[in-house]
Amino acid sequence: MSMDSLRGKHRLFVIVALIIVIAFLINVDATIWSSKVKTNTSAWSIERDSQNISFELTQSVRGVVSPVDYRGRSLSPYHSSFYELQENDVLLRSRTSALEGNYSLEGSIFLKADTTESVNVILTKVANSPYILVNYFESWPVIIKSNRQINYSGENINDMSLVGNNQDFLASNFLYNKQLFAKTNAGMLLTGMNATVLAMLLPESSKFNDTLISVNFKPNREMIYGIWAESTGIADLNYKLTDSEYDFKHSIYPTVIESDERYAGRFSILRNINSKTVFLNSTKDDRGIPCCFDGHSDLFSLPKEDFGLGRNQGNI
Repeated sequence: MSMDSLRGKHRLFVIVALIIVIAFLINVDATIWSSKVKTNTSAWSIERDSQNISFELTQSVRGVVSPVDYRGRSLSPYHSSFYELQENDVLLRSRTSALEGNYSLEGSIFLKADTTESVNVILTKVANSPYILVNYFESWPVIIKSNRQINYSGENINDMSLVGNNQDFLASNFLYNKQLFAKTNAGMLLTGMNATVLAMLLPESSKFNDTLISVNFKPNREMIYGIWAESTGIADLNYKLTDSEYDFKHSIYPTVIESDERYAGRFSILRNINSKTVFLNSTKDDRGIPCCFDGHSDLFSLPKEDFGLGRNQGNI
């Protein structure tokens, strides 16, 4: 079944006690589809939100955060900035706040997302079997690439950055730094997603209830993240990678790898993390999932930098 036939309206499938609701919505800003699979004892739902968009940003800021005289009084110096990009659960977020001091920022962002491919839903029910299999096939690729360098010396700065890709995330948070140098490169790629729901429907005479046996959420995704930082305050670094099988008891996708680190004092930090998840047989045909955007097929043509390895890492 193709989502092309569902644009602008709803379809409801009822198979004995199994209810599958699929909704598809298009507006000027985004394309959204959602679905819910439910029995009389358990339920699972999914919602996906993306759009056809291309975005590029290059930024350079250099200056001094200093008091400003305004109408006979002096305004306290303060810098604040925030940005967030999110398409189809691929996320880039940053927030910075600084008091009086010297401040510079260099960076660029590239984002492209595509929703032209149909979303397909396939129901499989073998005769005389209590099992029903529901497969979702989505080819809505997203690519986000970012590089950023911040340099500050002064009274105080807080700087947070986070990247995420379909349940996985990496984050850094620098707090109460009087001096901070931080350079990051990040790349996130989503090429496609397949979700599989297995349900068991039993005769009314059975003493057992109908139930969802398993759900697997399988996005083909990749993240590359590198950071080199010289911190003089608190530095929090963490990441989390998740399992594909849904935990009905806690209504989550369980964590398979997780790290949470804190450094307080003067530290030189170098970290590189590469994560890639590919699910075989997770596409709707043998052609695979399109992943290339106008010359960006090599997602991670990120600058091949050593983040300070082999350099003189003296005072910042």
